[in-house]
Amino acid sequence: MAVLAHEFEATGINAGAFASLAGQKAFRTATAESMTCDEELAEVRERPAPWLGLHVCTVALRVVDQTANARNAFMAAVSVIVNCPPAANAPPDRCTMAGFYATPSRIVY
Repeated sequence: MAVLAHEFEATGINAGAFASLAGQKAFRTATAESMTCDEELAEVRERPAPWLGLHVCTVALRVVDQTANARNAFMAAVSVIVNCPPAANAPPDRCTMAGFYATPSRIVY
């Protein structure tokens, strides 16, 4: 959980920022613009997943921060790791998120 909290804070939101934004009635939306997965990523080709069913995707997000007085749009990348069947430790009927990374040094390209 600490890793997920750290990665979430890498998106620019922490407890202090959340309180400040809430006071301004601000909100953030994000839309996936593109997604690159598995063998499409150079790092995954160099170091394949250690088991069948583990997938890595890098998602380009279009993010919009909106307050009563301002609007800021920008692009951000995140890497998402999901564990899917036939992996032995995946649920039999769906994928589960195994992790996500927003810190630039951890994003897979």
